Amino acid sequence: MDFKVVKGQPSPAEIAALGLVLTQLEEEAKAQRAGDTGPRNLWGRSGGRLQPDTVFNPSAFRNVRYY
Repeated sequence: MDFKVVKGQPSPAEIAALGLVLTQLEEEAKAQRAGDTGPRNLWGRSGGRLQPDTVFNPSAFRNVRYY
């Protein structure tokens, strides 16, 4: 990874440490984009087990007579 120091006078050790940190962050970002997120969660959505999804039905009360 190439970068440029625009202000200050860092030592070669500081530049090497910064390069190492930036390289590690870049590798972690590549791993996340690749989809390597660890073991798959097979439980699903927690709210889906407790309450069924409600479906919007615009004609649900069309057959009701109003007196």
